[in-house]
Amino acid sequence: MPKAPINTRRETGFTLIEVLVAMLILMVGLLGVAATQLLALQQVNNANLRSQVNSHAMEMAELVRVNDGAVPAAVEGLWEASLLRTVPGATTNIAVAGNTATITINWREREYGSSDSAKTFTYTARIDQ
Repeated sequence: MPKAPINTRRETGFTLIEVLVAMLILMVGLLGVAATQLLALQQVNNANLRSQVNSHAMEMAELVRVNDGAVPAAVEGLWEASLLRTVPGATTNIAVAGNTATITINWREREYGSSDSAKTFTYTARIDQ
């Protein structure tokens, strides 16, 4: 008496659910990479602003030093215009007391998780050499 054939066929490949779960995991990973890239770009921009602020403050300190503790209004206006081109919305305060010049620059930069935050950089330099 012949035996009935036993179904020995094995299922191979992936089911639709396995493919969807794999795609979901991949998408979460890619979203994480995109968020990290966005954060990196924001921080590069912030670092550039800080570098520009530092450079402009040192430039003003040298202008004060060259003019023996006083900066003509025209020179200060040109300096502020140059600062505003590289750091939009920046405000400045230049104080000279004795042989010390204090240059303060305020600006706003973007922070992770918020629209922007106020930053202040104060540069103090001796005028006499």
